[in-house]
Amino acid sequence: MDKVEFLKQLQQRIENSSVLPDVELEVNFFDENGNVVEKPAILVKYFPTESDVRERTIVISPSLYEKTVDDAYNFITFQIEQFEEEIDSVEFSGE
Repeated sequence: MDKVEFLKQLQQRIENSSVLPDVELEVNFFDENGNVVEKPAILVKYFPTESDVRERTIVISPSLYEKTVDDAYNFITFQIEQFEEEIDSVEFSGE
């Protein structure tokens, strides 16, 4: 599978997934003309409280193209969960 098809399938999988209500994802794989951007990435916005937002960018590395779409999706999901856990441990560790 080529890079474009891989990213299209991965984007579809991400957009159809049920993300936690406190997380918002912005998939940035393609430009307005449908071409693959130089550094495909996902912007993760996590809202630990109503008035706070934390962000992390997950860049799609070339090594992910060697994996299946499912494996890449699972890796991204894991990265999002790790990000949430990091924020929660800092935000709520004193409670």
